[in-house]
Amino acid sequence: MRHIALLTDFGMRDPYVAAMKGVLASRCDAPVDDLSHDIAPFDVFEAAWFLRGCASYWPAGTVFLAVIDPGVGSARRMLAVDDGSRVFVAPDNGVLHFIDGTARSIENASLFLPQGSTTFHGRDRFAPVVAAIVNGLPLDELGPVIEDRVRLDYTAPKYESDRATGCIVDVDRFGNCITDVERARLAFEPRALRVCGAVITRSSSNYADAGRGAFMIVGSSGCFEISIANESAAELLQIGRFDVVTIE
Repeated sequence: MRHIALLTDFGMRDPYVAAMKGVLASRCDAPVDDLSHDIAPFDVFEAAWFLRGCASYWPAGTVFLAVIDPGVGSARRMLAVDDGSRVFVAPDNGVLHFIDGTARSIENASLFLPQGSTTFHGRDRFAPVVAAIVNGLPLDELGPVIEDRVRLDYTAPKYESDRATGCIVDVDRFGNCITDVERARLAFEPRALRVCGAVITRSSSNYADAGRGAFMIVGSSGCFEISIANESAAELLQIGRFDVVTIE
């Protein structure tokens, strides 16, 4: 059975997630799994990085529905991206930036709920489209293939023979500052990490043995993180998302 994996910035206080699940339940039998509904409101980058970190662990055939949609009701397109194993449905606003695959503009209005609103495409358009995909609708019936989908204003890390330059892309709930610099891409042994005037020369393979103060650690994503054991590195070092990081 195919899974539907749902990601939004709706939170759980309001009826929005429940309404989307109602549409899905009324149109298909696939289980709906919640990835998160705690994405910060309108934060497309956070959602894009979230998907990068978890999508590959889901089984083949999963249909992802990501509704972080500050442009709802406007001329922005709706996308379906097929990576060859999974399908991702979302607004064309960069939320699928890190997902590679064939992108289609969803233009088959016959799939949408009749008399839908201009403010809730998650319920009225995206959910019924996902249900149709799960029920076996060929993707070419959604709309045409496009080559110009929206990308984030984001520069990938630069890797050189003796240094790598990237940025902090996330601060998790423990205050660890996660960078986009991948350990496997380095051609050298890292000795120092520089960020916002701070120089971090200590590294550890785990938190328990790290000792006091800031240190580098390779996190579960394979990227370098800046951490302080049992404390928030982001707060104590006053660093945050998009701050530039250099590893030498």
